[in-house]
Amino acid sequence: MRINIPDYQLFLLSALFPWTWFSASVMLSTGAFAHNGNLIKKVRFPRFVLPFSVVANNMVHFILSIPILLLFILAAGDRPSPMWLVGIPLLTLVQLGLLMGIVLLLASLDVFFRDLEHLAEVLLNLWFYMTPILYPVSRVPERLKPLYLVNPMSPLIEAWRKLFTGNTLPGPELWVSIAFAAAAVALGAVVFRRLEGGFADAL
Repeated sequence: MRINIPDYQLFLLSALFPWTWFSASVMLSTGAFAHNGNLIKKVRFPRFVLPFSVVANNMVHFILSIPILLLFILAAGDRPSPMWLVGIPLLTLVQLGLLMGIVLLLASLDVFFRDLEHLAEVLLNLWFYMTPILYPVSRVPERLKPLYLVNPMSPLIEAWRKLFTGNTLPGPELWVSIAFAAAAVALGAVVFRRLEGGFADAL
């Protein structure tokens, strides 16, 4: 792709870091229940902790990567603003909700359909290129804009990028990601509750 964007490394990293949190969490959490069968059978504990711990661990890695991004911002001659104090917690909460809904759904289904881990990896690769990480939204053809609108990570990634590179708080488009996050949490919780009782037998 021929993209003429000043400070492209900053443009890329401001989207790549939150995406890495998302993709690593989904890949590592999908087998959270299936890979801990002995623990699930022998110990009584809130089982949602297993995928949540993976998501939280990757969230910490993401937060620790922000100072690295800050160095690129300072090198580009820019400065962070107080908007970060509002934007970072807000976007972190939205992404955390979206992730927990997705990983609860996938991890619960993976107990009964073990090939789901491989399918999730393939879908994440496709999802990556459907999300404006390597390219700006302006490069998305008009005929593909509907796909952009139904991708919950697109407005979220754009919000991270605008916050880090433009010190701008998210606009109304973030409501798309918030709606998807709420729906994902609801669906993931329902599926988890329905299937949780059969984990021990299936494992």
